[in-house]
Amino acid sequence: MTTLEYYFESETATREFGKRFGELISEPLVIFLNGTLGAGKTLFVQAVAAGLQIDPETVQSPTFTLMTPHEGRLTLVHVDAYRIKTLDEVDQLGLDDWIDSGCVLMIEWAERVESVLPHSDLKININQAGQNTRNFKFTPSSAIG
Repeated sequence: MTTLEYYFESETATREFGKRFGELISEPLVIFLNGTLGAGKTLFVQAVAAGLQIDPETVQSPTFTLMTPHEGRLTLVHVDAYRIKTLDEVDQLGLDDWIDSGCVLMIEWAERVESVLPHSDLKININQAGQNTRNFKFTPSSAIG
């Protein structure tokens, strides 16, 4: 597996890349997003949503609802696992059903739940590399890498 690494020096650059990334998605994907609080996970999901023809302003962190579907060119299901306390809560979300539905599933704080999910197609780690700079590491699964 090859990991691709990018640095974005502004929110605008991150949004432009995320939107273009979303435009290129043509089939269902399961994307695990990991990174510290404030690293830019939700901002990236919003940008991908724009590329999927979803109003990015409707995409907010689903911290309290845990999961929000958004209809666009492909359905985007945005999950925030930050507040999940037990792995049983993951089962209650029905993520397997969403995976089978052909959507783009983006899971923030995926490291908290990945042990009970069947797979990811892509893992994205986002880290702060400066006040405005973000480091993105994209690691595809062996199935697509």
